[in-house]
Formats: sequence, structure tokens, C-alpha cells
Amino acid sequence: MIEDWTPVPKPLFTVRVCINKRLNTDKLPSCGGHGSRGVADLLERMIMAERLPASVTRGPCMNNCLHGPTIKIQGGAFLSLEGDIGPDQIEKVMAEIRAESERRKSMPPVPAKPPLP
Repeated sequence: MIEDWTPVPKPLFTVRVCINKRLNTDKLPSCGGHGSRGVADLLERMIMAERLPASVTRGPCMNNCLHGPTIKIQGGAFLSLEGDIGPDQIEKVMAEIRAESERRKSMPPVPAKPPLP
């Protein structure tokens, strides 16, 4: 039995990370070529460690290949890391995720729909 275990909060929003990688026959950059899969894994671990109500979704191209890795916070910021996946950039992304989390938590609850007759 795991002691001091509490479930992770239900996700209130998603963080979408482009993991598209070109075959590079055209020699153009892509988010996947800039390490976005590792970024998605790292963000997922950090979100879980901080128990933030967000989930990470790995997705296809967001048409920002030249400036990736690209990250979209649902209902929040659109971030282009410009090929820099260093600790400072990751902390900026986490700050945006924390801010969106706080914004969502402060929103009034959505009323339940009445049952159909």
C-alpha cells in the first residue's frame, strides 16, 4: 500500500505540444527536430510533480515549424520556444501553465445542466 498518496486533480485544461518531425528531405526545421518530444515528457513530469490540474497532449503540426517547439495552453498562451529548450524556457512555460491553472481555479463553477424530461 502506498502511504500519503492522493490522486492527481482532474485536468482542467490541456497543454498541447507539437511533436511533428519532418522527414527533412526539404531541410526545413520542425518542432520534433528541436526536441519537442523531450519537452512534452519533461512538462508532463513537472505538471504531475506540482500536482497542477493540466494534462499534456502530444499533437501534430501547428504551422509554426520555423519557431518551434510550439506549445499551446488550452484557453491560454501560444508559445514558440525558438529552438531553445533550456531550463529558462521550460520555466517560462511552467509559469504560464501555473497562471492558467490559477485563473481556471478562480473561475466560478459551471452550473450542472438540468436533467432532460
